[in-house]
Amino acid sequence: MTEFVLYGGKGGVGKTTLAAATGVKTAEAGRRTLVVSTDPAHSVGDAFDSRVGERPTSVPPARDLYALEIDPRERFQRRYGDTFDELLGDAQSVGLDVDRDDVGDISERGLIPGADEVAVVDLFAEYDDHDDWEVVIFDTAPTGHTLRLLELPDVLDTTVGKLLSVRERVSSVTDTVGRLLGGGDDGGSSRSYSDRASDLQSAMDQVGDRLQASRHTEFRVVTLPEQMALAETNRLLGQLDEAGVPTDTVLVNKTLAEPPGDCPNCAPRYERQQAVLDEARETVGRDVVEVPLAPEADGLNRVETVADHLPEVN
Repeated sequence: MTEFVLYGGKGGVGKTTLAAATGVKTAEAGRRTLVVSTDPAHSVGDAFDSRVGERPTSVPPARDLYALEIDPRERFQRRYGDTFDELLGDAQSVGLDVDRDDVGDISERGLIPGADEVAVVDLFAEYDDHDDWEVVIFDTAPTGHTLRLLELPDVLDTTVGKLLSVRERVSSVTDTVGRLLGGGDDGGSSRSYSDRASDLQSAMDQVGDRLQASRHTEFRVVTLPEQMALAETNRLLGQLDEAGVPTDTVLVNKTLAEPPGDCPNCAPRYERQQAVLDEARETVGRDVVEVPLAPEADGLNRVETVADHLPEVN
């Protein structure tokens, strides 16, 4: 089965660099690897010093390393957005008085609540146990987005349920009108509503199971050696625990090496970081991995430097 590694955490902690570095590490070990950015503020291409689009693109430095970036909202519109327009249009065409409340939490310019997250779920489902990839690494959007993704099953239970309910009302009227006019039973359009809603629900169920599959899925949380960042990390870990998502590792990025004796301004910052690291080891309940700051490195050079400090993928 394809191994999934998800990198999550607040914005600005360096998830993209660590995701890219993990891709380098696994590809150099001979495993065909895909690094996927689901963060609307893409920077995977910058990390690899390469132009990356919505199709897997070979990137340096390893032969078996590929990357892609998706726009979650555009993907949702392409895959599911027209369902809602069709639904409302057909309802109106047969004179069905569909209460706007029925679709108020479904349609907002063609987008359901959590549309970005739905697109990510759809992407996870596409690459689940994919023949082309041994490891898929996801650079996720900031913490709030990740938490909404974990809450999405509850949203979809309501959203998809209402969609199917409205669809049944539309189908009932169109079938009746068809019989009165002597027409055949053409359920093509209404059937498409059900098919798409069912696809969405199936993908959600599939991904929910996958995110809890500890043997083949790992969620790595990235943080900084700062008090506020650690507090947010502990909140995220609590949410992941509640969702049953396995998290064995917290990576503390941009840590300082012990300062030289001739740098008096470096010592206080180093000591603050050490205090946060000590607290992290006591509170997070996971392995804490330090990833050193490399101020002299950037882009692909930084990615390759960081790769040496990351744990192996199972």
